Amino acid sequence: MKRNDWTFEYTASKLAEAAKAKRLHHASRFDWWSAKKTETVKKVSESGIEVHDSVSNMGSNVSRGYQGPQIKIDSGLQRDLSECQQKIDEHMDAVTNYEGWLQVLSANPEARLQLHHDDYLFFFGE
Repeated sequence: MKRNDWTFEYTASKLAEAAKAKRLHHASRFDWWSAKKTETVKKVSESGIEVHDSVSNMGSNVSRGYQGPQIKIDSGLQRDLSECQQKIDEHMDAVTNYEGWLQVLSANPEARLQLHHDDYLFFFGE
């Protein structure tokens, strides 16, 4: 389709503004996920850890497969903590990426650049 070949012209200064807005958005999301991670870590330390030891394995006739007590973490809290870390990493990468674009575009404010559809979405997409 022809629309895949279309280009749209923008000045670097306009793209720098868009990169700045995107960087701020991702920095905000980074902060939110960092706070969420702190909250999850607090929940884990308050109630998410338990020691599990089978009563049947506590006698003198311990089976050969017995490996002692185990610490089990609430799987929901583990999932939440993993999601928080994934989102923190994702948004920090985006902040770094948009910061780089902001620097490049700000250094060349009068340059006129041709954007394709995916370029436009990178800078202006929701």
